[in-house]
Amino acid sequence: MSIIRKALTTDMLPAGLDDRQRFLTFAALFEHYSNTGELDAAEDVPFRATMNAIEIGSTLVGRCNGTFTTVRRELRQIRASNDDRYCLARNVGSRTARITHLGRECVMRPGSMVLFRLDAPFLSVDGFNHKRFTNVHLPQAALKAMVPDVDDLLCRELAPGGVLSLAMDYSDLLLDQPATAEQAGLAVASHLLDLAALGLGAQFDARESAQRGGLRAVRLDGLLRLMQQHFAEPDFSAHRLARLAGLSERYVHELLYEAGAGFTARLLERRMRRAAELLAKPEPTRISDIAFACGFNDLSYFNRCFRRRFGLTPTAARGAR
Repeated sequence: MSIIRKALTTDMLPAGLDDRQRFLTFAALFEHYSNTGELDAAEDVPFRATMNAIEIGSTLVGRCNGTFTTVRRELRQIRASNDDRYCLARNVGSRTARITHLGRECVMRPGSMVLFRLDAPFLSVDGFNHKRFTNVHLPQAALKAMVPDVDDLLCRELAPGGVLSLAMDYSDLLLDQPATAEQAGLAVASHLLDLAALGLGAQFDARESAQRGGLRAVRLDGLLRLMQQHFAEPDFSAHRLARLAGLSERYVHELLYEAGAGFTARLLERRMRRAAELLAKPEPTRISDIAFACGFNDLSYFNRCFRRRFGLTPTAARGAR
């Protein structure tokens, strides 16, 4: 299965272009890069834009951030791309977007989502000069098999929260940690489809199948809770975490890396945060006692870790509060 990473930013453009030239050059590259749509630049601010995407087989996750007022997909892009996937988009900006698609109109407030079909035109025009959104492209046949009435949800504002937002959070995680997609491959695409289907109302046997796929998210939540409960144990390890969770150690590592960070990094971060909390308390607790209370057996190692994480020693941190 192919995994393709794409990135495009105005920082890549040649030096010496004026703002209009920057936009025209970027717009031409963007159309070649995505074949998803066209942009209109904002006139009252310098043009800046960043796009990145990961294609995982027939699934795509992408992110767009830029100073433009309009996003549209027209028949020209539809014919050129021959793409009939669904697109689930989330507004991660600070202003409400306005959407037109299939004769319907809706708003997409910050944090909310809208579902489109890429084989039909859409238009987003709201006059604001900065847009930020994350999107997921999902295969039409697979999603319709799991959610038969999914077209009823097209161009309807989908409120934030629940499993659908989890799907978008997962997409953001993949974009922040693209190596995860390369390591997990098809499992990533399958998990995204499961989460989206659950959030959009998967029914009957399809819902049960999606729930089974979503067990990875449930298991990850359980692992993080166990780490929260046991991080202060000096001998706490990935092996012990796996035994507590009733999972294989290899699977534990897979789940944690899939969510963006491995066991060792998560454990150290949790211990550091707890140490900072204890140092901020008014009670005069010895630094060595704080180190031991957070799971460290070696005071020198604790001091080194703390300084590397926060840029100052535990003693200096206490004096700075």
